[in-house]
This record gives sequence, C-alpha cells and structure tokens, in this order.
Amino acid sequence: MFAAIALLVLALAPAGAYNQGNRLYAQKDYSGAAAAYEEALKAGPSAAAHFNLGNALFKSGKIGPAILHYRRARYLSPRDRDVAANLEFARAYRIDKVMAAASPFAHGLDTALHRLSRREATVGAAVLFALTGALLAAWIVRRWTVLVVAASSCAVAAAYAFASQQAWATEVRSRPAVVVVSEVNALSGPSEDAKQILLLHDGMEVEIREARGEYLLVQLPGGGGWVPRNAVQRVYE
Repeated sequence: MFAAIALLVLALAPAGAYNQGNRLYAQKDYSGAAAAYEEALKAGPSAAAHFNLGNALFKSGKIGPAILHYRRARYLSPRDRDVAANLEFARAYRIDKVMAAASPFAHGLDTALHRLSRREATVGAAVLFALTGALLAAWIVRRWTVLVVAASSCAVAAAYAFASQQAWATEVRSRPAVVVVSEVNALSGPSEDAKQILLLHDGMEVEIREARGEYLLVQLPGGGGWVPRNAVQRVYE
C-alpha cells in the first residue's frame, strides 16, 4: 500500500512542478518558474517544459540558456509554431550575428526535413517500409493496380521519413551547443595562455569538434577556437 502511494507521488511530482512553474511565471517570478520547470524535466524530456523553461530564462535575461531549451523543445515538437517563433525571437537578441546565412533552397530543404520529430521519423519509416513490403507482396498475389499505387505512395512516404530521420541524426552527430555565459574568448589552443582569437557572447550557437581537458574546440560560421567547457552547453545530451 505504502509502495503504491510512493509511486503515485513520484508520478505526480513532475506535473506538480510544471504547474508550479506556470503559477510562478504568471506571477512574474521568472527565476522561480525556471527552477520549477527544471525540476519537472528531471522526470524526462518534455517539449512543453523545455518551451516554458526557455520563456522563463529569456524573461530572466539568459539568452543562451533560453535558446538551448527552445532548440530542445523543437527537437521534440518541430511543428510547434510558438517554439519556432520564440527561438527566432531569442536569436534576434544575440550580440553576435551569424555572417554566413543558408541559401533559400538549403533553408527550405532543412525545414522540410525537420517537419517530423526524430521519433516520429524513425517509427514512421519503419512502419511505412513494412507496409510497402506487405502491399507489394499482396500485389504479387492479386495483381491489382491499386496495390501498386498504394505501395508506391507508401514507399515515397517511407523515403521521406527516412530522410527526416537521417537529417536529425546528422544534426545530433554534429554536437551543436550554445554559449551560456555573457561572453567568452575563443582561444588558439586548449590553454588559458593561448592567443585570444575570437570573442563569443551569450546565445551564440556552435558545434563541438573536439574535447581536450577542460576545453572544447568549437566551430561556427567564419571561425572557431577553444573555450572552457562551462562556457557552452550541448543541445543534445
């Protein structure tokens, strides 16, 4: 009996923390709300909790951590327009501006391949490929034209889902990260005595190329360098 009660309390704790975060946010206690949402996330990823945490952090003036959690929310719920809008809004507040913008074609392709979440794409590809095989097997037996048409449609949808899954996999493998301190010097080597070559500010998005000791080699359009580990946080843990 006591074990069942304990399990129920544990199950309800994340929801309680999330609701508490909403109450504190409504009261404009943004730091308190952020702490509550972080507590809720200890139970596991949640697009809503990451999104609301991003909002609370942005209101607290923490642009980098806000972008980090908006991107995590996008990973779980890529079609959510509020997530996309707030992510772009937060990016506009960064001191550093990205010099190399993607071409319209590259941007459109990237958007198309990220319409599904990675989980949706993985499950969808597996199911659709299996359904394609079943329909082709049925066509071999029945020779009905409608089965070929259905199999072709499923194959196209499966190919899209697979391409979407691969796009997410490529993004995760690139080890994207966000600068979460007000500013940090990117150095020519993994040492505090190395030459300062670039100044990065809160919210700059980078990719981690290498780790050495307490330093990370980060890359961004137009350059890169070594920064302390605590200056950036990975989008995908």
